[in-house]
Amino acid sequence: MLYVVEQVTHYQYESTVTSSINKCRMMPIQDFEQRCLSYELEVDPQTTVYHHQDYWHNPVQTFYIHVPHEELRIVTRSVVRLSRQVPTESMAWSFRESLALFGNRSFQGKYAEFLQTTAYTKLDQEAARQVSEPIWQQSRHPLAFVKELNRYIYQHFSYEAGTSTVHSTAQDLWDKRKGVCQDFTHFMLAICRYRGIPARYVSGYVYCGEDAAMRGDSATHAWVEVYIPGIGWVGFDPTNHKYAVNQHIRMAIGRDYLDIVPLKGVYEGGKQTLSVKVSIHLQQERG
Repeated sequence: MLYVVEQVTHYQYESTVTSSINKCRMMPIQDFEQRCLSYELEVDPQTTVYHHQDYWHNPVQTFYIHVPHEELRIVTRSVVRLSRQVPTESMAWSFRESLALFGNRSFQGKYAEFLQTTAYTKLDQEAARQVSEPIWQQSRHPLAFVKELNRYIYQHFSYEAGTSTVHSTAQDLWDKRKGVCQDFTHFMLAICRYRGIPARYVSGYVYCGEDAAMRGDSATHAWVEVYIPGIGWVGFDPTNHKYAVNQHIRMAIGRDYLDIVPLKGVYEGGKQTLSVKVSIHLQQERG
């Protein structure tokens, strides 16, 4: 699948900004399942952009603006090819072998950062047990458990914009029973980690096409990747009750939202207003 993605991020300031420092994570990840064929970043006011990788190997662009400005406009354009397979239990280790690996101290050490509780994934232990125990008992395999957990979150929590903030936690979703993709993702991370399954936060884009029931193509999206022995990292989108396969374009991975904030910075000036517009087009490949 070949996609063309454009994101326009526009800040307007109440008073003149004299300088700012900004860090951007909007370039799609490169790996054997996702190829970023091209990437452009335009910044207005114009400035020099510096490129590096962060601790999680995500591509990062940093830029500094030292001229007075009343607005900041950032445009990114990407062409991305996806070639992922839907995983099956036959591709993975057996449940017994998987449980033995999850209990191995060397394995736990290797994936410790994706097993730990963070500020965003805090969840009452009784709530984690209440949700996970029935699903765990009826599952034949870790992959089956995560699939059913994905369905549970989709069915038991309402997607409602404006009901949470960028600081909301997994516990907040449990208490309110409603939130957005970031909240669904943090809750799923909390449950998987409670069961000893490494899980990581993914930010990116989702192509909805003509599927009016899907959520997420008007802005950046969030979902989960879990480590399944024998398969590797597998993506799940609890907001849409789907595998994150060939409609999901990854920009960054981390332990939670704090590790992958798409755009953050500091500036000297008045209050700001923000607008974000994302467009994703499926391209017909030649040949």
